[in-house]
Amino acid sequence: MRPTLATAALLAALSGPALAQQAGTYAVEGQGADGSRYQGTATLASTGNNTWRVTWQVGGDRAQGVGFLIPEGPLLVVGYVLGNQIGAAAYAVQPDGSLRGTWTQGQGGGIGAEILTPAGGGGAAPRK
Repeated sequence: MRPTLATAALLAALSGPALAQQAGTYAVEGQGADGSRYQGTATLASTGNNTWRVTWQVGGDRAQGVGFLIPEGPLLVVGYVLGNQIGAAAYAVQPDGSLRGTWTQGQGGGIGAEILTPAGGGGAAPRK
């Protein structure tokens, strides 16, 4: 059966919010590979079509990165620098605009987990 134009438009409208990456500030809650918990903020700024600059502030630590959105996930993938260490994070974009992700950094590796929640209600974001 061929979908009608109205059905196609409805499906596109329903799927849109999950794919919409929003610039702004996000609350960060995470857990390091060693089990330690942390909180902070992250800021997402668009740099082009599906590309983003991400800045995390957790305590006295500030990390900066660049990322891109894979719409088929949707998945936000970010490479970042914290001090003299490099890291990578991958976030699944949730329907409510939050980002659920995992990350690693430095030579020791290990996997941490993190959730970015849009400050003030809608959007989507990334990591420490």
